[in-house]
Amino acid sequence: MAAYQLVAFDMDGVLVDMISSWHHVHTCLGTDNAATAEAYRNGDIDSQEFMDRDLALWRQQHTRNDIASLFRRIDYMPGIHDTMQQLSTAGVTTAIVSGGLDMLAERIAQDVGIDHVLANGISQDMQQGILRVPPKKKDKSLRGLARRLSIRRQNIVAVGNSKYDVAMFRVSGLGIAFNPCDTAVVTAADVTIKEKDLTRILEYILG
Repeated sequence: MAAYQLVAFDMDGVLVDMISSWHHVHTCLGTDNAATAEAYRNGDIDSQEFMDRDLALWRQQHTRNDIASLFRRIDYMPGIHDTMQQLSTAGVTTAIVSGGLDMLAERIAQDVGIDHVLANGISQDMQQGILRVPPKKKDKSLRGLARRLSIRRQNIVAVGNSKYDVAMFRVSGLGIAFNPCDTAVVTAADVTIKEKDLTRILEYILG
C-alpha cells in the first residue's frame, strides 16, 4: 500500500495549462477584471465579492451555458492521464482542490478519473458565485476532505503552483510545487518540479 493515501491537486496551471479558469473566461469574452483582482489581492474585497463582480461583467451578454462552452477545448498538462492511472492503480485517492470553476474541474475529473472535486461554481442565473474553496483558505477545504476520508495529514500530498497553494502544503505530509508561478510556493514546498510533465510527481509519491 502506498505511504500516501490522498493527492490533492490545484487545477489551473497544474492539471490544465492555463493561468486560471476565471482568467480564461475573461480572455475569451474580452472582459477586464484587473481592478477587481487588485482589490482582492489588497484585501479590500473577499472571495465572494470577487466572484460576484466577475459574474456581473459576464451576465450582461452571456449565459451560464455560454461560459461552460468556453471549456470544451482545453490543453491538459502533459502526463495527466498516465499520472492518474498510476495513482489509481496504487490505491491512492485523488482530488481537485481549486478556487477555479467547477464546470471545468468536473470535466477534468470525469475525463482523467479524479475521485473528488472541490471547486467554486456559478448559480444558474449567473447572479451569484458559489463559494466552496476560498483561494486564501484552501487548507480548510483540504482538511475537511481528509476528515471525511479518515486520512491523516502525513498521508496527504498537495500539488500546487502558486502562493494560494501554500496553505494546502501546511496540512499535508508532502508539498509539491509543480510548474510554479511565484517564489512563495517554491519556498514553502518540499519538492519543486519546473518541467511541464505531471508524471514527474510520481517518483516522490509512489517511490
